[in-house]
Amino acid sequence: MKTAAARPPRNRETSLLLTPAAVLLGIFFFVPLVGLLALSFFDPEPTLVHYREFLFDRTNWIILARTFTLATSVTAVCLLFGYPLAHWIVSARSWVAKALLFAVVLPFFTSYLVRTYAWMVLLGRFGLINQFLMRIGITERPVDLIYNQFSVVVAMVYILMPFTVLILMSVMKGIPSTLSRAGASLGASALQNFWRVYFPLSAPGVTAAGLLVFVFALGFYITPALLGGPKSITLPMLIETQVNGTLNWPLAAAVATVLLAITLVFYTVSNRFVGIEKLLGSQHTTGVLASTSVRNPTSTYVRLVDLVTSAARAVGRAVPVPAVITDSLPSGGAILRGISLIVALFLVSPILIIVPISFSSSRFLDFPPPGLSLQWYRDYLSSDAWVSATWQSLGVAIAAALVSLAVGSAAAMALVRASPRMRRIGYQLLLAPMIVPVIISAVALYFLFAKLHLVNTSIGLVMAHSVGAVPLVVLIVAASLQSQNIRLEHAAASLGASRIVTIRRIVLPLIRPALIVAGFFAFLHSFDEVVLSLFVSGPDTMTLPVKMWSGIREEITPTIAAVSSLMIAFTVLVHVGIEAIRKTGGRPSN
Repeated sequence: MKTAAARPPRNRETSLLLTPAAVLLGIFFFVPLVGLLALSFFDPEPTLVHYREFLFDRTNWIILARTFTLATSVTAVCLLFGYPLAHWIVSARSWVAKALLFAVVLPFFTSYLVRTYAWMVLLGRFGLINQFLMRIGITERPVDLIYNQFSVVVAMVYILMPFTVLILMSVMKGIPSTLSRAGASLGASALQNFWRVYFPLSAPGVTAAGLLVFVFALGFYITPALLGGPKSITLPMLIETQVNGTLNWPLAAAVATVLLAITLVFYTVSNRFVGIEKLLGSQHTTGVLASTSVRNPTSTYVRLVDLVTSAARAVGRAVPVPAVITDSLPSGGAILRGISLIVALFLVSPILIIVPISFSSSRFLDFPPPGLSLQWYRDYLSSDAWVSATWQSLGVAIAAALVSLAVGSAAAMALVRASPRMRRIGYQLLLAPMIVPVIISAVALYFLFAKLHLVNTSIGLVMAHSVGAVPLVVLIVAASLQSQNIRLEHAAASLGASRIVTIRRIVLPLIRPALIVAGFFAFLHSFDEVVLSLFVSGPDTMTLPVKMWSGIREEITPTIAAVSSLMIAFTVLVHVGIEAIRKTGGRPSN
């Protein structure tokens, strides 16, 4: 029987550690959302007139259907092409797996706006793809590859593909290779082995990746706004138009509420099948889920996996497959390798093309450059507007990283050691800013900040960015805490150490590498934030992404490529430095 001294106190200390996160998210996330809901239902008396205005407009239904179609198309393409790449990474040799994984992870360390801009360069009327098509004689004049639904789907797939691959990999790594070999030894063909052994075991990853990518795709704003045309307007773009265009704030609030409701429905479904704690990799939760599945094999989750698996088997039996495809299904097959290699090049090439263009001597986005020049870097460094925006982004990103690291780490410490019920509820609330489309958070914050006179202030930007960075910190720090031995904390408590001393002397040194990584990702999140900054910044607080956004929409010049290249180089250098510090910090001292 454990003594009171040996048992770490929970309720009071958990409340204290959660208080900063509750205050930050309560004031700058949940209160603005409540205000958004109130604005949509009151005018000033309770009314549904704004919802009727939205729902009885045929154009709005077309936009809603287009948003769903776009999200569905992106999800299907990501799963179709991400699955073979994830499979090859898991089964390939070490150096091949590392090279492919680098191609997948590289976009994560590149600005969201830079990735979208890269596809504007590639798909433009005189972009690289059109130049190639005309050079080899396929077409005599440029093809319309941009400002339509096609360009939006391509860019969104490019941005969401890494999420798909990483989720699939996390499931595939847990599939024993001996099962496939056993099936082959019993006479199963490659196709039968895949549909009856490998795919059913990887179906949970397919379900998780598909649902989460679909939820993320519903809230995309930047990519459709930059690459879409008049026939590519989505629900997030409609919200922005009502806020900044027609200034119909109540209608914008109603449309945002509809998008929020749709997102939460699909997120609830995905959370029911995947589970937030399972995504966090909690050993305790994984064991609970496993034991629950054994006791209740007819659970909804198992039935869904069985349904997907049965459908896949039916397709496999009904559709005749050529022998060449059948022979290529095992690990290392030629077709799978070819598809995976194309996807890897698809992920890497846009970023690598931006750098040479930034050194071009031409005033246009020519590739390959007709000559080399540093004029676009000189233009950037000599521009007070660009330099001021850069310093503004750095200052806000550092402040937001420090705030979110302190708040998120405390919350993670509280939830990991809390009761299962409190942990489950806490994760749902803390990760909400990651799930709610950023356009909704931006509009809600804008309405609140306009009343509090926080628009066009640095403190407003820091608070807005911190809200979005806290979930990242919670995920990273919680994962590290779950892998630590809690007996060390119990031992410190039994020796009379207070909770604060235990955290300072035991917990923090053990999770120092995770804290460094969490701070790095929080910094990147703030430095790359576009949508929130568009709504809550102003002429005096313009960040670098907002300045790039203005430059891309007004005139696309190689100066944007130079800024993008500097952002890529800066991110990579910071990442390398953080990795070096993390590895050094993770070594035991002599």
